[in-house]
Amino acid sequence: MNVLYTLDSGFKTQLVVSLNSLIRNTKKKLNVFIIFDNLDEETRSYFMSLGNSRVKIKFLDAPKISNKLIPDRGAISQFYRLYLTKIFKGSSDISKLLYLDCDTLIMNSSIENIANIEMDNDAIAATIDPWSYQYKSIFKLEKDTDMFNSGIFFINLEKWKEKNYDEKLEQLIKKRKHFIQADQGILNELIHGKFKVLDPKFNVISSYFEMNYEELMCYRKPVSFYSKDQIKNAVKNPCIVHFTSTFLGNRPWQNGSNHPLKKTWVKDTKFYHVEIKKEKNGRKKQTLKKLFNILPRDKSIYLFGLLQAYLRPIFLKIKLSLGGG
Repeated sequence: MNVLYTLDSGFKTQLVVSLNSLIRNTKKKLNVFIIFDNLDEETRSYFMSLGNSRVKIKFLDAPKISNKLIPDRGAISQFYRLYLTKIFKGSSDISKLLYLDCDTLIMNSSIENIANIEMDNDAIAATIDPWSYQYKSIFKLEKDTDMFNSGIFFINLEKWKEKNYDEKLEQLIKKRKHFIQADQGILNELIHGKFKVLDPKFNVISSYFEMNYEELMCYRKPVSFYSKDQIKNAVKNPCIVHFTSTFLGNRPWQNGSNHPLKKTWVKDTKFYHVEIKKEKNGRKKQTLKKLFNILPRDKSIYLFGLLQAYLRPIFLKIKLSLGGG
């Protein structure tokens, strides 16, 4: 199985935890590729030491990306995943690849099942992200078109080439000045709902732990989504936990985290002898959390859902129109 991580130096500890959890929960041969901005020799040596006869670790150079790609969130390294065919150009033995964000924790061996998934005519397999219609319209998607979370996805590079996605990607980037939701927005506009839907257990985002199903539906207002039982089973038996950023609950490396798998993540940092650099949630998120806790929870879910599903998309559309996007 071929796996790619991309990151900058600020996510070293997260990569240590994710990669070690990947190794201990797999038995098949692993080819792990890492693109690491500002990599120092000590860090390189550590990750190379994880390799053995089954696990091969290789560092790759970052691809040259458009200077127009300025993230509205996170680091520039997130855009590298847009250039996978260029990254693996000349590697004829790499036809399929699993991309993983570093803020992931592999929980069991069912991750190996992803490599055997039937892709049909799709280039990407991923999990549905619950977004409202108004939000989808930012990316020129129809009401019933699913969006996917780009933090974890499986890609068939040959299908990607067949569909001429590289050229379409270039055209999309040329006509935009702002990139909402960074790489995820670009990929969803490019793919336009044509992806193989994975079981949500392969990308259990933080919101699934922070809200029950009814609250999530009220807050995010997706047109179509997984069933209540599918999300319930994913939370109960996750394969890949994805510590996504939200205002309600801090991530395990942030002060005040109450994520139910925080202890598991912290235990791994201690076992692998890596330092946790405690972070504070941003002022904006702290303020939102305080406002959320003023009212009864059901009232806050409803009001914040209106902001998230309706008002925020309007603001983002105005931003795009002013910037010629």
